[in-house]
Amino acid sequence: MKKKTYDSKASRRSGQVREPVQVYLDPKDRELLERVAHTKGWSRAEVLRRGLRSLAAEALTERPPHWSLRYLIGCMGDDPSIPTDLAERHDYYLAEAYEEHARRNRVD
Repeated sequence: MKKKTYDSKASRRSGQVREPVQVYLDPKDRELLERVAHTKGWSRAEVLRRGLRSLAAEALTERPPHWSLRYLIGCMGDDPSIPTDLAERHDYYLAEAYEEHARRNRVD
């Protein structure tokens, strides 16, 4: 049976049992860990916990194939001012918008 360990400060706050985990990092990853911890003001363990949660949210979220494309379809709504040939002539419309923006922001 595995012995459970307690982080006394964290345990008092959350009532959770914590278990130590050992990882081996190469010098580059260790430096990266140190820099992130220092920059954010977090412990190294907190950086690793947050990184794990972030990766898990991305990797374990069940999304259907092409979910991002389905999200984009129709995202502009049915505004009548949207050109009906926008997909076909997108480069033209982007250039036109850029030129208009440059004209409005020109400093003479």
